[in-house]
Amino acid sequence: METIIGGGPVLVQEGRPLITNNEEMAFAGKALYDKHPRTAIGYTYDNKLIIVVVEGRNAGVAEGADLQQLANIMIQLGCKEAMNLDGGGSTCMLVNGKPTIKVSDKEGQRPVPAVFMIQGSW
Repeated sequence: METIIGGGPVLVQEGRPLITNNEEMAFAGKALYDKHPRTAIGYTYDNKLIIVVVEGRNAGVAEGADLQQLANIMIQLGCKEAMNLDGGGSTCMLVNGKPTIKVSDKEGQRPVPAVFMIQGSW
């Protein structure tokens, strides 16, 4: 089975931070260095899938991460390759229907055009 996931910019290649924003032009101005809620996906050298959400915009509790910090988190988790997915108010992770972070939008979870879902019987 082949899988395709869209996102960007790339955060980690061959186990090293390599933020490819200059090629992908995903973030303009200083947005590359701003702290926001973030979502990232990657895989380890032994092909384990790593999915990370970073809570943000929650003053004094969780400020978020910039893309360099997110790349470093993914490397610390053992990722060989990783990329940024959507972030900001779209960042949310539910496990068994329960939120794992406080979403940054005051109204709560918002509708998004795409989701990443893993189902299993483990």
